[in-house]
Amino acid sequence: MTRTRQKILVTLIVLFLAIPSMMVVWLAWTGFFTEVKVSETTLGPLVVVYEDHTGPYKNTEDIMERISQYLHDEDNIETFKSFVIYYDDQKETPQDSLRSKAGRIIESTDTTKIKSLGANYKIMHLPAKRYVVAEIKNRGGLSVFAGSVKANPALNRYMKENGYSPAPAMEIYDRNKTIMYLKEIKE
Repeated sequence: MTRTRQKILVTLIVLFLAIPSMMVVWLAWTGFFTEVKVSETTLGPLVVVYEDHTGPYKNTEDIMERISQYLHDEDNIETFKSFVIYYDDQKETPQDSLRSKAGRIIESTDTTKIKSLGANYKIMHLPAKRYVVAEIKNRGGLSVFAGSVKANPALNRYMKENGYSPAPAMEIYDRNKTIMYLKEIKE
């Protein structure tokens, strides 16, 4: 074997071994191998600006971004957290019939502006409630996917084991920090 062919072969072997290793590191960074810890917490009260949505849950991301942009451009309100409340089980409900609310959480420093927003947006006041919660780091779309396949089943298991009634799922996205997966505790 010539020296050039040996170099090419070694390069191919290194690439063949490096690519899967990089994929494993990337998956670990996005949260796929992180253990999901479930706990109980009280959250709220929250003031949210939202839109109702019927259809595939994946379309709620556009709503959150659109509301964020409107709040920023039209009302000079900067939001750092978005949310979605999912009312239906995707396994049992047709995609075009899935119901949800999506939008932005208004920071307490901006709640004085709420009265002026009422004409342009739907506003909801969520009182303090107890939730079953799981958190993962928010590192983009793959983190959202990792959370949905890891956190939601863990929450459902915890609720069943503790005798809690089924409840809609809520997700709170803290920009570039965490994703909280929540289910209200209804006893």
